[in-house]
Amino acid sequence: MNALRQAGSGVIIGAVSLILVIGGISLALSETSAPSFQPTPSPVPTQFAVEFASPFPTPDVPTIIPTDTPLNAILPQPTVCTIPGGWIAITVGANEDLNTIAQRYNITTDELNSRNCLNFQNPAPGTTIYVPAVPTKVVAQCFPPGGWVKRHVVQPGENLFRIALSYGISYPQLQAGNCLGSSTTIFAGQLLWVPNVPTITPAVTSTKAATTTPSSTSTKTPDFSTITPSSTFMATSSPVPATATPTTTPSTPNAQ
Repeated sequence: MNALRQAGSGVIIGAVSLILVIGGISLALSETSAPSFQPTPSPVPTQFAVEFASPFPTPDVPTIIPTDTPLNAILPQPTVCTIPGGWIAITVGANEDLNTIAQRYNITTDELNSRNCLNFQNPAPGTTIYVPAVPTKVVAQCFPPGGWVKRHVVQPGENLFRIALSYGISYPQLQAGNCLGSSTTIFAGQLLWVPNVPTITPAVTSTKAATTTPSSTSTKTPDFSTITPSSTFMATSSPVPATATPTTTPSTPNAQ
């Protein structure tokens, strides 16, 4: 029995030793044949062209059929402002408007408006407009009266007379205060100097005709009685003779 046990132990030990040897050889072979690892470059993402949808639908372009009608007859012609020869460009000042500029250069407001295509709008300060080269009329400096303010905006349909009436002044005073001279031309949107007082709204009163109420009147019956003429005495310059007044003389009785 002991011999068998010793033989079995030897076999087991031999098997374990064989396994260890085989394992060592396999490890050695794996180390020698292991491939070397090299860094792999990072992949670069491929760029693709992406087409985005248009946010607005493409309108259908109508087919143009050639006709004999000229294009100028279809399209509205823009307003062309013709600047006369000899006119120069000026810069509008802070307190200037069409009226003051027209007076200074001795032209009408209508001509200044049409030549510069202003559409009867006051040019803003700093705007460039065209005027005759040399002013032919020297306008004296004009200033509004004391206490006036530049605040009244001309409304459509207003005139100098109505505006002056609403501020309790005459329209010549309003003309002089705004340097209008003898001109009465104003336009909607124009800013005028006016007295610094509340506006007066003219009261509209209806004139009533006096109604006469018929009253009961007494009817007089005319008097047709005969009027007896009275004696008329006429004064004469002839002296009236004195009338003798008889006097009574008492009689004396005779003595017996």
